[in-house]
Amino acid sequence: MTLRLISLDCPSCGSALHGEGLDTIFFCDHCGDAATLGEDGLEMVESAALVPAPGRSAGTWRPAWLIEAEITVSERVRYKGRRSDGWQEQRTFVIPAFEMPLGDLTRMARALSEAAGETREVPREPIHGGTLDVDDAVTLIRHIVIGDEVRKSDMLASVQVEIEVVESRLVAIPFEPFDHGLRCSITGVTVRPGQ
Repeated sequence: MTLRLISLDCPSCGSALHGEGLDTIFFCDHCGDAATLGEDGLEMVESAALVPAPGRSAGTWRPAWLIEAEITVSERVRYKGRRSDGWQEQRTFVIPAFEMPLGDLTRMARALSEAAGETREVPREPIHGGTLDVDDAVTLIRHIVIGDEVRKSDMLASVQVEIEVVESRLVAIPFEPFDHGLRCSITGVTVRPGQ
């Protein structure tokens, strides 16, 4: 086994990147650019910040993936083998990239994907906790789409879902501290990170 040290300096401006123990996503506190840690070192990723809803503020920021994807639902089979029409459309998903219970992650991803709108430049504040890579975010998108199909009233037995990523980038999500968790400043959904 070979170990190698990777310099955690921003590939864009050279400033030191800061993170927590298992972070693989980094936002530069100096220039706002983002990078992911891969097998070959740091790779730049396009980045932005989602704007808080009117009347809400950002006490802290957390990372997420904003993914434009072409979704194809086919081979949709209902109860007793009856086939129904599939569908295809391009959708935008916002998938939080920091650790939280799966139920919170799914709920937050659904709410953000419906509510997220305007973006702006990344704030020059610490944005830590990024541990979810883009492939895992796409897996969660598949989970969300299949869940939506199962919830339809036609008694689904099986379905084929294909996801083609059109574009992906990192975004900073604004949160406010709330009780023992964080409340999203876009959706109002409260989550318990790191549990």
